[in-house]
Amino acid sequence: MNIQETVRQRRSNTDLNTSDDASDKTTKRSYRMTARAEAAKATGNAILDAALAAFGQLPFDQVTLKDVAAQSGVTVQTVLRRYGSKEKLFEAVAVRERARITTSRAVPEDADLETALGALLDHYEQDGDVVLHLVAQEHHSALVREVVQDGRRIHREWVERHCEAAFAGARGQDRERRIHAAIAATDLNTWHLLRRDLGLEKGEVEATMITLLNGMEKS
Repeated sequence: MNIQETVRQRRSNTDLNTSDDASDKTTKRSYRMTARAEAAKATGNAILDAALAAFGQLPFDQVTLKDVAAQSGVTVQTVLRRYGSKEKLFEAVAVRERARITTSRAVPEDADLETALGALLDHYEQDGDVVLHLVAQEHHSALVREVVQDGRRIHREWVERHCEAAFAGARGQDRERRIHAAIAATDLNTWHLLRRDLGLEKGEVEATMITLLNGMEKS
């Protein structure tokens, strides 16, 4: 191999090594960014989980960022940096939980009433007591009232989608009355009466609600 060929070979090897080094640096940088993003997401979820537990057990005005921070293993400054205030933290919890609940209650478009009602009651079993805790505070906090009213709107939409047989063919005030009756038959407070106060099993709660809805169809 002559001198020129040797030089070219060395340059080629250098270029390959440089390319490999750049690739390694890019891979490591991407790994670090992914790890940081995952850590930040985990921290955010920990804060929201702690906040959900606090808002679900205590009156809104008794929840403190200090307690939320302690329960989530971060500082108050971290909570403030992420959410700004207790009110903004509550809103962030509400947004996350609304998305989770909407997903948990979703059923195929062609699902029958029993399937839809089963998903609804699963939601009540998991979240009903927390929601009722918030309902009890709606007249003391505008933020809580907004979340509760949004929940009522979502439940009405659920009724209009899945309980249509109860008011099919009805018009005007009669239709509205039947919608209200279907809302009452499947409402969280009805679940609480049947499940908590009367001690019925979940399956019997579902059967009782269906009985109420079927009675509307025959009226």
